[in-house]
Amino acid sequence: MKKAFLVAFIGLFLGLMLIGCQRGRGVDARNDEYQPRPAPLDRSNPPEHRLSQDLQGELTRVDLPNKTFVIRVENGMEQTFKFDNDTTVLGLSIEPQPVQPGKRQKPSATTNDAIRNLAGKEGSEVIVQWRTEDGAKMASRVDVTQVSTSKSKRRHK
Repeated sequence: MKKAFLVAFIGLFLGLMLIGCQRGRGVDARNDEYQPRPAPLDRSNPPEHRLSQDLQGELTRVDLPNKTFVIRVENGMEQTFKFDNDTTVLGLSIEPQPVQPGKRQKPSATTNDAIRNLAGKEGSEVIVQWRTEDGAKMASRVDVTQVSTSKSKRRHK
């Protein structure tokens, strides 16, 4: 009789432990998708004319035909910016393209000599002031704070 009582007690105890350890509410990631909270609206300044904060980073790539350049910010993300003839570059001496007598020059993808001088300066530290224009980041000013002329040792495939 004592043996049967002891077995029943242990069985009841183990059963209650299993029930107590069971989760009542589980999380199923397949059903709940993460939706970030929307940014607060600044109704005093429309988004197409709003200047964003400056971004500081390392110049990684300049694409003259597409009029874009890419910087890598502190957290490792790469940000792509468009530029136009109104984009100013500070911190570099403008080196005009040499004109060879007797040869026709090809029309350049950009007439902005300052941006053209950024090509080959990958690895330089820059601060970019930009605005949103048609859903893209348009650079209005690029401040070169530290010039690097060495080629990047990283190879992108």
